[in-house]
Amino acid sequence: MIKLFAMDLDGTSLDSNSILRDETIKALKKLDENGIKFVFTSGRAKPSVGYLMGLTGIDNPLVTNNGALAFINKEKIIYENPLKHEEVEELIKFSEENKFFYQFYDLDTYYSNRIWPERFDHLENNSSYGMNYQVNFSFSTNPLKELDLRKNSAFKFQIFPDINNPEEEKKILGKVDLMDLYPTTSSYGMIEIMQKNVNKFNALSEIGKFLGISKEEMAAIGDQDNDIPMLKNVGLSFAVENAIDEVKEIADYIVSTNDNFGLIDAINIVLEKNSHV
Repeated sequence: MIKLFAMDLDGTSLDSNSILRDETIKALKKLDENGIKFVFTSGRAKPSVGYLMGLTGIDNPLVTNNGALAFINKEKIIYENPLKHEEVEELIKFSEENKFFYQFYDLDTYYSNRIWPERFDHLENNSSYGMNYQVNFSFSTNPLKELDLRKNSAFKFQIFPDINNPEEEKKILGKVDLMDLYPTTSSYGMIEIMQKNVNKFNALSEIGKFLGISKEEMAAIGDQDNDIPMLKNVGLSFAVENAIDEVKEIADYIVSTNDNFGLIDAINIVLEKNSHV
């Protein structure tokens, strides 16, 4: 019996315009009515994931920063595994020496040495007032100093290689390997870097322990490389049709695309299976 359904956001639960549509929210509420916890698992920072959870009207667990943080509700952290200060410092030095665009996140703030709006337009909210974004921003010639002034830690570091130059990606991955960190991706042309044992499934496991739910009682759905650890380990796995091939190969079911409500298809399958238990 499925008691928890973990779902990626971008490319999966959200449409291609990064919208959590009303039809999807209705289906999520149906999960809740049937006693199934739905958990948003994302590379996004907590304010953004929390904003989207808030649209459902339900205060459920969250996995953010690709699994570097797990929340049992919008307020309570039950697991965190940040990058070390010296690791962030080394990644910044490497990026700047090679003229790679980079950014990193603490609990609620986006840091970078460059303003590149195209990299965060998916974080816009529905308001036309103020900054109009779901997270805080800190742009500076010395973003690590800004992080230190806040006495915070970074949970995820992102580097953007030139997609037309495979050698850049190879160089970045080589550096990450030398530092014994974990690289993954949630979209084309971006490498996301966390601690070695950070991934969505490990954070999800902490939520499962807290709630008394085993991995066999979990379902998950995703579309990208950073979803693979949770899809491999849960009792029931789904890939949306727009997922990368590696995700489709390991999924128990392939459902419609994110724009055609593949998540709703998966929710209906879970509810049907539970009805026969």
